Amino acid sequence: MANNKRGNRSQNMTPASIAGRQLKLLKARNVYHQPHKPKSPMDISDEATVIDFCFVLFVVLTMHVGPALWNFLTKRGKYDPTCLIVDIYKFLKMIILNRTQNPSFFTTNSATDLSDLDTAQQGRLAVAHGYFDEVSNHWSEYLLSWIKVLKMVDAPEAAIKVQRIHDLLVAGNVTALDILLCSYTAPDFMEQGTKKKNPADMTRRQYRNAIRLQMKLYECLTKIFAPALRDENMSRTGQVRDDSEIDSQNLLFDLLEHWYKQPLHPNMLTNTQLLEAAKKGRNIVCHGDLNLIATDWQHYLTSWRKVCVLISNNDAAQRISSFHQELIAEFNLPFTGSFLPTPTKASIRSKAMLRIKLSKKP
Repeated sequence: MANNKRGNRSQNMTPASIAGRQLKLLKARNVYHQPHKPKSPMDISDEATVIDFCFVLFVVLTMHVGPALWNFLTKRGKYDPTCLIVDIYKFLKMIILNRTQNPSFFTTNSATDLSDLDTAQQGRLAVAHGYFDEVSNHWSEYLLSWIKVLKMVDAPEAAIKVQRIHDLLVAGNVTALDILLCSYTAPDFMEQGTKKKNPADMTRRQYRNAIRLQMKLYECLTKIFAPALRDENMSRTGQVRDDSEIDSQNLLFDLLEHWYKQPLHPNMLTNTQLLEAAKKGRNIVCHGDLNLIATDWQHYLTSWRKVCVLISNNDAAQRISSFHQELIAEFNLPFTGSFLPTPTKASIRSKAMLRIKLSKKP
């Protein structure tokens, strides 16, 4: 009965009361920014290069770090093996807590474990929140910390792969990344054959399609949607670009606050619902909910496009629409995984899948 009363009260709330409640929640949230403000903003062309580079880091996290952490935590009984959410932020937080409480948590333990884990988490935050100044300055440290974490969680093969990627980037040999980024670290929930052992398992094809969609959505998020949100924010607030932090989550929160401050606007509820859907899409991508990515990816792209229309950025809306149509067309392209027939074919297929277009490193 109590739940029904609460439900009825919620249904009977006016737009003004809804806006007031949501504004309180928004103002109470913790707001984070990249830890170091640059002395001067990087050039737009350099920023675009770092965004491309950040995509490579996200691919490394998605294809190697996340699955290895999932395997480790489920084997240790620390994470539900039926859950197909590969949330690297949550995993690292859990591992840091366990390592803090138990100095012998890993097979091989080191005095620098917690420091390396903290750097790994900072790297993940920089990639997920668009801290591009931090990525430009610390990308090598992030990759090296992820390599150390992979060794901590008994994933030496993944550590070797990421080390090779790091070394290629340091050497400036970015063209070879296409082949390396085609292979991945398999999570244990990915069924190896054609018969599922557990209803929650994913087949090889389902898993590869899910992570491909996750990486493509991240690409659209960082290259099109987040910059459009920043342009709107700067235009509305009169601010100038003095750094390269483009955090779509913070920008969406700010836009939600802007609309909740207009409770009498006839489209306030419609627009805030749209912004909430767009924010959910961002969170699903950055926190690795593979089932929702696989089922709702088109809904997320549509919400991002509609937000761009809402903020009067028709160019970004059209680019997302084109991106959406291209992704539909590419959805059934081969994904070679770790089975590479020839380097040439693997490179062609991975470019179609990931669009790695690095001309230089930051």
